Amino acid sequence: MEEQAKDFWARAGHGLPEGWPLDGEGQPEKAERLTLQSELDSMADITLSLLESCGIPAFKSGTQGKVIFGFAGLGVDIYVPASRLEEAQALLTAQSGSEE
Repeated sequence: MEEQAKDFWARAGHGLPEGWPLDGEGQPEKAERLTLQSELDSMADITLSLLESCGIPAFKSGTQGKVIFGFAGLGVDIYVPASRLEEAQALLTAQSGSEE
């Protein structure tokens, strides 16, 4: 049951960023989880900006702790279109390697 709900959310199309690709049936492409990022240090927003600057639409999801702390204390998941997942993973790997 949980997997079905997750799939529905991933395909729902509500609040998807501009430029989100459509599948062969004209429906929003399935969203795939790319990574878990912290909101405390703005890393999630930085990651979203990086992806979007490279033409990869992305969004964050997760609100646990937000009411109490003002940010998602357990982090947020970053999602990208399934067709762009490998490209996004390579981009994040390259980015983390350049910081060392």
